[in-house]
Amino acid sequence: MSTTITDIVKQADVDVSAYEVSLVDGRFTPVPGDLVTRLVDLVADGAGLAVLRGASTLLARHGRDIRDEADAALVRDYFEAIFQEFSAEVDFSLHTPVVMGYDQVASMDVDGFNKNTRFTPNSDHTESREFLTTKCVHFDAATTFIGNVYGPYTNITGGLPIVSDTRAFCRLNDVDPADLVELMPHSYNVAVKEEYTEAILADHSLALDVDLDADMVMVVLNNEVDGGLAHAGTTPRLTDPAKPGKRPLRHIELQFADGENLNNWYRHYRLPIPEVHVTVPEVDTPDHDRYHLGVGAVPAAGS
Repeated sequence: MSTTITDIVKQADVDVSAYEVSLVDGRFTPVPGDLVTRLVDLVADGAGLAVLRGASTLLARHGRDIRDEADAALVRDYFEAIFQEFSAEVDFSLHTPVVMGYDQVASMDVDGFNKNTRFTPNSDHTESREFLTTKCVHFDAATTFIGNVYGPYTNITGGLPIVSDTRAFCRLNDVDPADLVELMPHSYNVAVKEEYTEAILADHSLALDVDLDADMVMVVLNNEVDGGLAHAGTTPRLTDPAKPGKRPLRHIELQFADGENLNNWYRHYRLPIPEVHVTVPEVDTPDHDRYHLGVGAVPAAGS
């Protein structure tokens, strides 16, 4: 087990219930400045990872319940506001290998268990399309920092977030970051090449020890291929196959209006520009199993 990824995960915990915030007109506000500073220290100035938990405790303090959909939405919006404040404090140019004209933070709510039909809420530089959430070891394209909000799950086992210290793998194995990744045929994301995945999962990855049945977490990540951390997910499945399941996710990312930023990013990593109009691969096909099937077994944090 890599001590590097173990130490990164150990120091990443942030309990949002420990920070004072008011519930005003259906919003948690204002975002505590010391909470934002903590994220900057961990993610931008530190090892590149923060795991925000304690949402259920925060809600309970205000007489709310994480299992109530409206109350869960309160926390998702609060997490997004935290990410907005974090991104306002970061000099992105220090973390990008090419100049990127980030001008907004955008988010997307999806079902992380089933097929989704909407890629981005604003369609500034991408068209709406059908897609599946990516579960292999990957990076989200051209967005230096990301926030992924998970939970609460209903009738789902698995689906735990995985973080991978690919920069340590590249350093130890003399792999150029541009040679680490490949373009996914049905996604704008880039996947770690299959030839490297087994070693990265075995020696440089951990599944986060989080309770997604009774809590909600936000994983904030330095997501850049060059110098950041990759992410993945364990395989989600229905706990009771006879009942429906929910695996709500909110993905939060930096975006830009000018599509040339996207082109420059792909060129830097020596990748072709992906086709915009794509459809999801069918279940039990090689592309589905390679990119959209979860990871089977990875050491868990705390094990």
